[in-house]
Amino acid sequence: MMNIVLKIKTMTQQEFNQHRQTWLREWSDKWRLLDIDFEMYMMMKGMAPEEYKTMNEESWKMNNDSSDIF
Repeated sequence: MMNIVLKIKTMTQQEFNQHRQTWLREWSDKWRLLDIDFEMYMMMKGMAPEEYKTMNEESWKMNNDSSDIF
């Protein structure tokens, strides 16, 4: 009997933000008519809902922190 071990790679915040930028660029051509929001896009990439929530909240915190500088 063969045991299969899956190694789950977690995504970095930078990778998450790059996926967001890609989704935004492609939204009007690929995802708009399919009604696929960013959360669904990331789940299609294999991200767990809990991981998405955490990464998304961190992304918003980073954006709000950087906007406070100006």
